[in-house]
Amino acid sequence: MAGLKNKLKQLTLQKSEITKIRRKGENEYKKVKSLSRKYSSSLKSTQKRIETFKQNIEDINEMISQKTAQMESVQRLKLAAQEKLNFEIQNKEQIENEIDFADTPEEKQGLEYRLNSIVSSIDEIKNEIKQRASMEKKFLQTVSEIEKKKNFVSKTIKKNIESKPEIMKLAKTTQQKLDSVSKKFEFAKKRELSIIYQLSKIKSAIPKAKP
Repeated sequence: MAGLKNKLKQLTLQKSEITKIRRKGENEYKKVKSLSRKYSSSLKSTQKRIETFKQNIEDINEMISQKTAQMESVQRLKLAAQEKLNFEIQNKEQIENEIDFADTPEEKQGLEYRLNSIVSSIDEIKNEIKQRASMEKKFLQTVSEIEKKKNFVSKTIKKNIESKPEIMKLAKTTQQKLDSVSKKFEFAKKRELSIIYQLSKIKSAIPKAKP
């Protein structure tokens, strides 16, 4: 009888101690588990951001190629117009010289008609060059803005890639700690249940030990 009571007292003290250990282990387990999820989520988010930004870079490169091709087309048209303008200016100068040496009024009139036509053509070409130059400027500005966006995205990718190893290290370390804490917590729970079971058996045995 006395032995059972002593055993009961001993197990009660053990239960009190193991319960404290179990609660402490449970709190630590929850804390580390939360931290592990945080780093794991952060790692996944970082990888997802890297993949998204890389796709953005591909889209941006495609846009740059498209705008650059359009700009180069405008530049070719502007160059062709400039060459045509130079040719017409030479024609104008030649006609003006011919007018000065025209032999008859009819010849002079015909040359003046051609001159007016050339002057009109020159004005049209100058207007075309002006429009092409304006378009070229807009394309240059657009490409420049897209390049700036590309640089920003590239820096963001680099920043995320550089941060990834550290996050991976933290995630791995935290997972290892979680595994260790989890084992201790599970051991404490099993130990507590074992003591509770023993207490239950002793408590049920004490009345039977009475005379």
